[in-house]
Amino acid sequence: MDCVFGIDIGGTDVKIGKFYENELVYKTTIKTNREDDGRHILNDIFKKIDELLEGDNLIGIGIGVPGPVLNNSIVSSKNLGWDEVDVLNIVKEKYPNVEVVILNDANAAAVGEMAKGGAVDYHSFLFITLGTGIGGGIIVDDELIEGDTGSAGEIGHIRVGFNNERLCKCGLYDCVEQYSSATGIVKTANNLRIGRETKLNEIEVTSKNIFDLAKIGDEVALEAVNNFIEKLATALAAVTNTVNPEAIVVGGGVSKAGDFLIKRLEKRFNELCFFSVRGTKFALAKLGNDAGMYGTNYMVRKKLNEHKKV
Repeated sequence: MDCVFGIDIGGTDVKIGKFYENELVYKTTIKTNREDDGRHILNDIFKKIDELLEGDNLIGIGIGVPGPVLNNSIVSSKNLGWDEVDVLNIVKEKYPNVEVVILNDANAAAVGEMAKGGAVDYHSFLFITLGTGIGGGIIVDDELIEGDTGSAGEIGHIRVGFNNERLCKCGLYDCVEQYSSATGIVKTANNLRIGRETKLNEIEVTSKNIFDLAKIGDEVALEAVNNFIEKLATALAAVTNTVNPEAIVVGGGVSKAGDFLIKRLEKRFNELCFFSVRGTKFALAKLGNDAGMYGTNYMVRKKLNEHKKV
């Protein structure tokens, strides 16, 4: 049977999904081997694909990677130790007769949510993933916008502070992911709790615990959440003023805070954005860690269908 493998490479794990048409029939994970500047990662993936084929006919491979992708081929990813790795041609050398698509991981997740998740009802939307960092993707008229150098949707690196308080891994200061990611809100809470009465002084300070305590009125936790909301709403207003999507779809681990997060974010967003984009819908992503696999499978099959029409 014809099959496509949708793959999402993360800094810790690689998620691998086997698809028949649009149905995910099997999924697994392998560890991301970042030794020797990540040179073993693709070979580990190839071994797992070969193991899972089980006599099926491989027609496509889609790969999401944590970094910008230039010309659907060249990947630079600090998280993996890759510096301009030509992933497309490496995969093509191993599997010369299959369709191969390489995407930024957040872009892949955005496409996945469009195909089968929280964005199925929208044709133009902004996707944002709130995790250790912040990633994003932009869909306009059902098409992924990748940009000239594959960097469209890098929402996490919008500057939201001007005092050079927090150095980002990108080399710049005060990017929104330094405040409104899981790690960002922990930094804020740790600064705020010093010398103050808060349950945060009695437990591990994690983004989940901060939101949980904020929900029950812990003053310091709520202040940290409000700072998180202020920075994120500022960034989202800037992007929405520019792109004017139907909706903003929020995913990633922090999104598990649910309506407590979304309602506050939507309220502050509407206070900060240009008047004509007020009322932009907010929705939660639905696919979780599977989004990238669905997105890469979708893009491979889109390419295959385009070839049939030629």
